[in-house]
Amino acid sequence: MARKHFLFAFSLGLGGLSCLRGEFPAADDPRWQCNKNFVCDPDENQVSCPDDCVWSEATAEGPRADVCDAQENWTFVSACRETCGNGQKDDGETVDTCPRDFPGPGCGDGICAPAEDPARCPVDCHPGTCGDSVCDIHENPAVCSQDCSDTCGDGVCQAGEELACVRDCPPCDDDSCVCGDMVCGQGESMTTCPQDCTQPTCGNGVQEQGEPCDDGNDVNGDACTNACKLPTCGDGIVWTGKEDCDDGENNGPQNTCNADCELSQCGDGQVGPGETCDDANDDDTDDCAACQIASCGDGHVWAGEELCDDGNDVDTDDCTNACQPATCGDSIVHQDDEECDDGNLIDTDACNNDCLKPRRVIFVTSTKFTGALGLMDDIDEKCQMAAAMNKDLADPSTFKAWVSTGDFWPAMRMDTSYLGMYILVDGTPVAENGWPDLTDGTLSHAIDQTESGSPIDGTPWSNTNANGTSAGGVNCVGWSSESQMNQGLYGSTLAKDAAWTDSMSPIICSVLLPLYCIEDP
Repeated sequence: MARKHFLFAFSLGLGGLSCLRGEFPAADDPRWQCNKNFVCDPDENQVSCPDDCVWSEATAEGPRADVCDAQENWTFVSACRETCGNGQKDDGETVDTCPRDFPGPGCGDGICAPAEDPARCPVDCHPGTCGDSVCDIHENPAVCSQDCSDTCGDGVCQAGEELACVRDCPPCDDDSCVCGDMVCGQGESMTTCPQDCTQPTCGNGVQEQGEPCDDGNDVNGDACTNACKLPTCGDGIVWTGKEDCDDGENNGPQNTCNADCELSQCGDGQVGPGETCDDANDDDTDDCAACQIASCGDGHVWAGEELCDDGNDVDTDDCTNACQPATCGDSIVHQDDEECDDGNLIDTDACNNDCLKPRRVIFVTSTKFTGALGLMDDIDEKCQMAAAMNKDLADPSTFKAWVSTGDFWPAMRMDTSYLGMYILVDGTPVAENGWPDLTDGTLSHAIDQTESGSPIDGTPWSNTNANGTSAGGVNCVGWSSESQMNQGLYGSTLAKDAAWTDSMSPIICSVLLPLYCIEDP
């Protein structure tokens, strides 16, 4: 845009003249300038600066009349109008109609390359010294055929060209710069100088026989290796921007760099370090989950094979170690949901079909008695009468007294194979694992409730050891005496240790004490 303003201003400076050749000031008018750079600038014309602005058929008629060349401008060529000729590419301009604004490749480096068009690169290519028998750097065969031939001007310094062909042979103190001196020097190759270079030389920047490439640099990670080979995955060289890694022969399965020269990662379809499989998907319900062969306990539910998988080795939670939901009957006691699980369908054994232990009630009679309790059947009847007072107790006739005579004791006449639970009337566990648990000297809870569930603090008649055997002969003369002269042993409803049945101190038989009663069908 600045150039267009300049052109407009210059036009006004020339008195508002039209763009017709004959209407401009004389050639010696100071408003015209000439810098002799072989480009027809806006302030130059063909009269004042014939070196820069050259007459051609484009100024008149013919096939080039609509082309604006570098040595033409809008002051005398009708094709150089509007933006064409302002030195930059604008909309609607093409290289064919306005080469004035389209310099050729390499233009601007000061060297007239063999492929450069002098008409488009006049600054680089011009006949400034044409005819002096020296092919200068601003000349090529197209500019000056007198000085530059097909060989002189081709960019290759041949033997004998050092002095006359400056275009090809820049000043050089080393004889190896010259082709034909039998030394394959810097910049020479089998292609450019077969006289000196008989074998391909990797690194000279010229692709020679047997070389897929030769970029002439020492960068090993670009598109051409330092061995003049095209980079490939597996060559042990990381191709910058194309490969993540390249460990050569160590690429592939179980290595950090896979066969595609990518860093190994789960999901790339190649089994890498620490992986037992890699199916290239993110489906953790198939036979390869998180790049590990699916198995029970991996924390992923394997579709069609597992119903659950909690990823732990706890067999008593919601998902067993067989990856099956916990259920009653699987022989595993489900924590907090089951009391037992014997894995069978027998409902009358130590674990019923609801995975609950059988329950037998144990209580303390609310009625108290002297030591004259009577025969064993009489004593049991006292427990049965007490049990009958609570309609919620299933069968009062099954209750027996926890007392011992010289001939009978609990371990002799009760079910010692029972493995269910002994509970209080309100369901509180006293011994959770049957007879062995009741008779091991420690209770889960003190036996401190009556047949109605009321709390009681008492000392029941007993004369029985913690293991259910007789404690001896201190039993109110076989539970027949209520005399103050006789004594009997008792327990404590406050105790959870062995003292619950044997306080180890006797009391006179005339006092009134309760009884322990146990359900024992």
